[in-house]
Amino acid sequence: MYKIKKILIAHAYAGIGHKKAAEAVHNALSGLPGIDVQTVDTLDYTKSFFKFSYPRVYLFLINRAPLLWACLYYLFDFKPVDFFCAPVRRFFHNIQAKRFIEFVLERRPDVVLCTHFMPAEIISGLKQKGIFKGKLVILVTDFLPHSFWLARESDYFIAAIDRTKKDLIRRGIKEEKIKVMGIPCDPVFNVTKGRDALIKKLGLREGLFNLLIMGGGFGTGPVRKIVYALGSEERKIRKAVQAVVICGKNKKLYEDLEAASKALDVELKIFGYMNNIDEFMEASDCIITKSGGLTISEALSKKLPMIIVQPIPGQETRNCKVLTGYGIAVRAKSVKQVLSGVRDFIDYPEKIIGMKTRIGLLSYSGAAKDIADFITGDMK
Repeated sequence: MYKIKKILIAHAYAGIGHKKAAEAVHNALSGLPGIDVQTVDTLDYTKSFFKFSYPRVYLFLINRAPLLWACLYYLFDFKPVDFFCAPVRRFFHNIQAKRFIEFVLERRPDVVLCTHFMPAEIISGLKQKGIFKGKLVILVTDFLPHSFWLARESDYFIAAIDRTKKDLIRRGIKEEKIKVMGIPCDPVFNVTKGRDALIKKLGLREGLFNLLIMGGGFGTGPVRKIVYALGSEERKIRKAVQAVVICGKNKKLYEDLEAASKALDVELKIFGYMNNIDEFMEASDCIITKSGGLTISEALSKKLPMIIVQPIPGQETRNCKVLTGYGIAVRAKSVKQVLSGVRDFIDYPEKIIGMKTRIGLLSYSGAAKDIADFITGDMK
């Protein structure tokens, strides 16, 4: 049996989902006898300008130039383009992340689990050169992978669902290397605390259709427009809905909604960055959100139907396609379609019930523990 002692979990802070997935597995490993686990942000071991610009360029593209981001995403996923660009990208990452390479070689972990493609490519290169002898496990945090994830020297790929596995096989990954375990989220999302008790705890009004509105950790997307549009809806909808808005780290969004809340004739509760999203999800009837892998995993754990609005072109539109294909989410291409979906759920509550039933097909509520058990076992 392959005895695991040191485990390194590596992510890169370009969107909060990669970090949270890493933390979920870390928490599942913590306290296990004989296990030394450490989680790091690879960007902390890169050159200062690279660390500063990496997440900011990404956020600029998805917020200010989404069509450009879409073009780049699909261009670099085109096999002939990836064939020529991948070596250049790996060379550049190795130059920027020399300290990360030194750290890994000094620490000598038995297993490196990567929740982002950048550390995965770096470790894969070290394995290819025979410098790193440990196991490399790549946790794909989207339902359909991009070419960037395909670090060929990886020992295993952890896939979100069977559809992810099929796509990895189509891209040339051997089936025996792929384990379907889900996208891990914090174990608190598997704990039921009671909807009625949570409504009181969170200061929400009882007896309303609780509509959770989120724009990810950075509060991106048309959150403001959705809230304003709700305030202009017909009285029947306004009086039936309670909008619960999580602004994340977007302080301006929070302040704008606070200032406008008194003028909007709709029950509105506004929050900043919260660490108890599990409680908000359990207290809600539906979530309006983007389709980032981790948010999806959390919502699936809570069996929470989704209205997906303006997914980021590329990875999130692919995630959205999978979710709508399974009939557990509705895609809204505009604020008008968002409100149409809300009205539909209120007028036909059986649709919510049907979605909750189908969510069981994609939910891997114990993903973090299963992944922890796998990487501390014999990996077979």
